[in-house]
Amino acid sequence: MISLDKFKVKLAEEDGNRALFEIGPLPRGFGYTLGNSIRRILLSSVSGSAVTAVKIDGVKHEYSTMEGVHDDIITILLKVKEIAVKIHDDGPHTIKLSVKGKKGSPLVVTAADFDLPSEVEVVNGDLEITTLTKDVDLTIELTVEKGTGYAYPDENKRKELGVMPIDSVFSPVKRVQLDVVQARLGQYTDLDQINLNVFTNGTMSPAEALLEAVEIFDHMANKLVDLLGGDSTLNQLPSEEEEVVEEEEEKILVSQLNLSTRLTNALLNAGISDLRDLRQRAREEVASFRGMGKKSMTELEELMLEKGLTFSSDN
Repeated sequence: MISLDKFKVKLAEEDGNRALFEIGPLPRGFGYTLGNSIRRILLSSVSGSAVTAVKIDGVKHEYSTMEGVHDDIITILLKVKEIAVKIHDDGPHTIKLSVKGKKGSPLVVTAADFDLPSEVEVVNGDLEITTLTKDVDLTIELTVEKGTGYAYPDENKRKELGVMPIDSVFSPVKRVQLDVVQARLGQYTDLDQINLNVFTNGTMSPAEALLEAVEIFDHMANKLVDLLGGDSTLNQLPSEEEEVVEEEEEKILVSQLNLSTRLTNALLNAGISDLRDLRQRAREEVASFRGMGKKSMTELEELMLEKGLTFSSDN
């Protein structure tokens, strides 16, 4: 079995509020062990902000309706819960919306209509709250707070007339898709790789969410080590023997990279057995290696980029 600390994290794809992370290679079985733990922490324990209470002028409870407002109050509350809000201090804050409809001209009310203090940011301003169909006034006040995970409505907030507490999902992570696929490292071919697709609401990037999740994981693991009589600080300081082994294993052997036959032969025939040796060669020189065609050169350039290596002519 390979060492547990030989895996790497790669940002494979990023598209707006979605990102795909590849974590590996890992010893067989550790894909689900580690992946499921990170996934559950991402979904339940990453901190964020949410609406916790709503007050609408002229409305006493959730089961009301308003003349000239297209949606009933329950529907409006459900829409308000979808507002992706970011608080830049400790909070809580109150944000207010005040709009007036026009007779014969429907007015769409969105999250962008809220007046915000400098400490509060609404990410999805295009979210539709409701539509005004008549010449009526609509005033909404929202309480926004920071928190973690899911919270039930705080009924104590009802002490103020007209305030309707709502349940809140504070987590900025909307969905996490976990796949464990087969990976290889040198002669080891039965290893695991975690493919983690992270979707957020835009108040936090997927990379930021993943970092916070693994920091929570690390904190709990270190606490367990200490409680069981160990010293978690020792895990952060590799011994001299481990440093030597790690230095030796950092070689990137061409014969173990599963390259195309043509590229492998071109490199080995040119005396390149360790991919790191190409850092001393110019791009033009490498392109002229015997058997190095355009397709092989493109394959090599992509591999160099993946390994964080550059040709001497690129420096």
